[in-house]
Amino acid sequence: MNINDNLKNNGITDAEIEDSVCEFGDITPESVLDYEIVVVGAGAAGVPAAGWAAELGAKTALLQKSSTVVSQGNCGSAIIKSRSTEAGIAKWIHHTNSLCDWRSDTKQLKAYAEHSEEAMMWFLNRAGLTKETEYGDGSKVDSNTESAKLLNDGDRLCAFRSTSGDFTGVWKDRLTTYDYGDDHCYFWAPWIGPKPLNVGNALQNALDRIMASHDNLETYYSTPAVQLVTEGGRVTGVIAKNKDGKYIRFNASKAVILATGDYTNNAAMVDHWCPDIAEFDKKQFGKTGDGHLLALSAGAEMEPLGHTKMMHDFDSALMFEEPFLFLNMNGERFTNEYIGFVYMGNLMKYQPSFKGKNLDADHKDGSKGWYCAIYDSDYTSWNRDEFVDGMVPPQVMEKFIPGAVEDPKGVFKNLIDLHRCDTLEELADELGIPYDKMKASIDRYNELCDRKCDTDFGKPAKYMHKIEKAPFWGARKHIRVSAGVSGVITNENAQALKADGTPIPGLYCAGNLGGPFYGGADYPFHQTGLSLGRCYTFGMIAAKHALGVLK
Repeated sequence: MNINDNLKNNGITDAEIEDSVCEFGDITPESVLDYEIVVVGAGAAGVPAAGWAAELGAKTALLQKSSTVVSQGNCGSAIIKSRSTEAGIAKWIHHTNSLCDWRSDTKQLKAYAEHSEEAMMWFLNRAGLTKETEYGDGSKVDSNTESAKLLNDGDRLCAFRSTSGDFTGVWKDRLTTYDYGDDHCYFWAPWIGPKPLNVGNALQNALDRIMASHDNLETYYSTPAVQLVTEGGRVTGVIAKNKDGKYIRFNASKAVILATGDYTNNAAMVDHWCPDIAEFDKKQFGKTGDGHLLALSAGAEMEPLGHTKMMHDFDSALMFEEPFLFLNMNGERFTNEYIGFVYMGNLMKYQPSFKGKNLDADHKDGSKGWYCAIYDSDYTSWNRDEFVDGMVPPQVMEKFIPGAVEDPKGVFKNLIDLHRCDTLEELADELGIPYDKMKASIDRYNELCDRKCDTDFGKPAKYMHKIEKAPFWGARKHIRVSAGVSGVITNENAQALKADGTPIPGLYCAGNLGGPFYGGADYPFHQTGLSLGRCYTFGMIAAKHALGVLK
């Protein structure tokens, strides 16, 4: 199979193929720059890859197609080996694989468990969020794992909460259980923010600090990579185009590390590789599969269908895990609400589209993923065990109500969509739901609550509460695609692999560009921050392995 056929078979359009295999006759000797490591993409994997390479002494170039570092999300996590048992980590690998339909590369899971603690501490330190000056041997974080002396960096950016946990005893979510017995696998999950600040701000700080002390690292913003250079089957460099339209050849004597993120904004690739998400809006912009295209042009292979998607919503209101009454945008109940937000994206695929706010360019007339969570003001009197995550007082919810707080903090203002009304008719109007359908659904739900038996969908009785006391609450949820987390097949060292399973010399694919770290249709939600933690870790692994220092 030639390169063009390989690209076409992987959902790449003819126009993209033309760009990826064209000749560049205008590259003069002055436009050829020599480096040891060239990293493409300045995000949660690319910044660690470039930073580690520079600190290890390699002359390094970091190419970024936008004008700044780009990463989303607030939480990354790491396995803390010093607080875990060896058997506990092995059970974590088995558990994680089970949540990925047994399609994970367990060598990659093991590499994450082995190296993520070091990668996390390095990142937090370089971002200015720890007091430690160096990572050390793990003993420092063990003595203070929950806080690790996390600081505010002076610009409001801080680690503002932790959702760390210890996998021990019986782990349980709403659908599955896993027994760790007496073993332990501890993960550390600090959140960086608060919103709208996120991990991208911390990565920018980290990169700026590293560049200030390492003149062997040079960053080229607004300089997208357009083609890999190969010689004798080895990737030896990258051709990029700067903001002036000039082509530059970046030679890489050691390796090229691609860390360009996913392809969720490339409609053709989505239709080919992950059609599940085609009708949903995307949280990201500019994630057009650039690195996938480059790797495929060098002989890499994509993970088999279907690819793993991450879909969830946090911003329209708090209490996003509570199994209130869920209505689609036609005002109809459609599910057992106890399933939780993790799998709501799958259910919403078969529910009506809606034209609301925050539609992306591919869905101007409406998108999938919209539904409403309805409850009444009596929720504050429920027993503690009648909540999944816990009751949030009405006054704390104020900042999620449009116009209720003049300058709400800690939320994305364009996503505020919680409503509180004195009548159900007013609530239906604000949510955009037909009142007659909504009223009929609530009447039926209240009838089932009186019976204490959900014969329509089978929700546990303790989560069945009538909706009858004003004021009434409704959160309009908008499930969007956070990320696609599948891509080019790699090994545990982040090396891109050919069809025969052997590495492509000189080419690494880190972060959401590589896999199969997960492999299942849905991203597993048992550990907060696994996605970003994986990106930090495999960016580090790629740089270390390319320079021959990975232990």
